[in-house]
Amino acid sequence: MPAKSSRSTALIKAACALFAGLGLAIVVFGIALDFLLPYAEPGFSLSQLMLVLAGLALSLFSLAMFRANVRRRLFHVIKQNLLKVFLITLFTLVVLEFVLVALGIGTYYPAEIPKKWIEPVPWWRCDEDGCRFVHDEVVKACDRREFSEFAGRRCLVNRQGYQDSGDFVVLEGSDERKRILILGDSFTAGYSADIGKSYVETIEASYSDSDVWNTGMGGTGTNQALASFRAHAPSLRPQITVLGFVMNDYDDNLTPIDNYVVIRNLETNAHIMIRQYWVDVWGNVIKLDLQSVLYYRGLDVDPPANEIKRLFGLTRFGGLVLRFGDALGAIITEDARFNRKVSITRDFLSKLRDESAEFGSELLVLLIPSMEDMETVSARYLTAVELMRELKIPYINPIGELVLDDYVPEFDAHWNNAGHQKIGALLSACLDSFFASGNFAECEYSETP
Repeated sequence: MPAKSSRSTALIKAACALFAGLGLAIVVFGIALDFLLPYAEPGFSLSQLMLVLAGLALSLFSLAMFRANVRRRLFHVIKQNLLKVFLITLFTLVVLEFVLVALGIGTYYPAEIPKKWIEPVPWWRCDEDGCRFVHDEVVKACDRREFSEFAGRRCLVNRQGYQDSGDFVVLEGSDERKRILILGDSFTAGYSADIGKSYVETIEASYSDSDVWNTGMGGTGTNQALASFRAHAPSLRPQITVLGFVMNDYDDNLTPIDNYVVIRNLETNAHIMIRQYWVDVWGNVIKLDLQSVLYYRGLDVDPPANEIKRLFGLTRFGGLVLRFGDALGAIITEDARFNRKVSITRDFLSKLRDESAEFGSELLVLLIPSMEDMETVSARYLTAVELMRELKIPYINPIGELVLDDYVPEFDAHWNNAGHQKIGALLSACLDSFFASGNFAECEYSETP
């Protein structure tokens, strides 16, 4: 055998061995996925099964190609039947497309997106001080009865744009008054509680001779809380700053502070709060065209990176392939993406802790468990506890005080009146302890690292 032919054969066998080994590695990875990635869902999913089958097929094919006669027959068949293979493949794809249509499998991308069907509302704004409502515009919208969900609380907006019954002002003799600044998201804003029954309003009732300022804003994270603190702490000079930390703050902190915008649907005249940034399975932050964002969000997909991908995603088969790629990418990258979210959140918490200390304000974090945490404490919740201990931030862990009946079920998932008032009483007792002792060490359900 000529030396050149021997070298070619050796290279082919080496490549076959490499691909056979790669296939086996894919099989092992697919089987052991739940053990290798701590945030993967338990159980053997469809994505894992397809991964194992793909790895097995690659290994078997590579091993078969070791034999010279198999390689010759394969190349001969391909050469003689290239046109037939192309036509059969094309026919198979067409038939598969019809089968997927019959099964009700949708396309990955929408076929058509209207050029203009939304517009921003005038009563919402975001800037360096965070996101908030525009008081005068909210008053006009309430007079026109534009709100439906949380309408009563949505109309409860002070002149600074927060859902607080009073304006943020420094009253005469404030140095002798207790001063408490509360930061957070929709739980802190009081969603799903009757007016006067939220946990912040419960604290206000207990401290009627004190100043309690609520900057809670739905759909925001720790980055918003930090911006709100920077905007108001210099003038309000709070003695205590309370942060309501919800487990979706990890996700909200990954995007810019103006992530949420409120728009009006020109077709239905309804108001919708939507994200204008999207984080793909690889952790990349993408700013979306607001005129098309809901169409992509409705299909739960990332916007197309290019026209070729969009055209591929307009077919059912292409959509199937792209969805499998998304599922596989999400499993592979979940651990790294969560670590990135934790790192960003750690940075915001550190800044809030340090800046609170600079203003002479004691920071206390209220951990807010989700409904799912009531049944099985999530890795996110446990990570939040670890973060507070690592950063030496006093925190309250109320998970043993709450029950599932304290939540509004299904879609809403906020606390009801009972849940809010439990937390309000818990925090009021903690504040009593602080003002008596000068620290949070004696607070029930709290831990001071």
